[in-house]
Amino acid sequence: MSRCLKAATCRRTPNGAGETPDLLCTFFGMLPNFEPSVILPKLSALILPGDHLLLSANLAPGPDYTAGVEQILPAYDNALTRDWLITFLLDLGVEKEDGELRFVIEDDPGGTGLKRVAAYFDFHRSRTIDFDSERFELHTSDSIRLFFSYRHTPRLVKELLAQYGLSVVQDWVAPSGEEGVFLVRRK
Repeated sequence: MSRCLKAATCRRTPNGAGETPDLLCTFFGMLPNFEPSVILPKLSALILPGDHLLLSANLAPGPDYTAGVEQILPAYDNALTRDWLITFLLDLGVEKEDGELRFVIEDDPGGTGLKRVAAYFDFHRSRTIDFDSERFELHTSDSIRLFFSYRHTPRLVKELLAQYGLSVVQDWVAPSGEEGVFLVRRK
C-alpha cells in the first residue's frame, strides 16, 4: 500500500454472507493536502463494491465558490500560521530577513476546477541550505511552497469522486459551511 494511504484507517466488517467482509475506510483531515490526481485514484482502489469510505473535506462556505475561498483566507494568513510555517525554514538556517512569506489563492494545476490556499516563501536574498547531504542554492528569484490546502464544495466533492467510480451516499456539512464529512461507496 502506498505511503500516503497509511493515513487512511480501514477495517473489514463481516457482511453476514460468508463473503469477503466489507471495508470501512476513514480519511479525515487529509484530502485538502493532497493533489486530487494523486490521492483519489489510490482511495478509489481501496474501495470495492460493498465497501464504504468516510472522508472529510475543507469547504468554501456560501453560494459563491471563489468568494468562499477568499472568506477563509484569514484563517491561514495570520501571525500564528506564519510562525508555524516559517519554522521549517528557520530550522534549515534560513532567516526571516531572507525573504517574505506570501499567501495566495490559486487554481488546481491539475485542472479539476478546485482552488487552494498556498503559502510560499519568496527569497529576497541568496541562501544556501544544506540538508541530508544535499546542498540547495536559493536565489532572489526562487520560491518554496511551504503549504497548500484545497477547498471544495459538496458539489465539487461529488463530481471529483464520480470521476474515480465513487459516489457520495450522504454528507454532513458544518453550520459554518467550512467543513464536510462524506460517506462514499463505489458506483
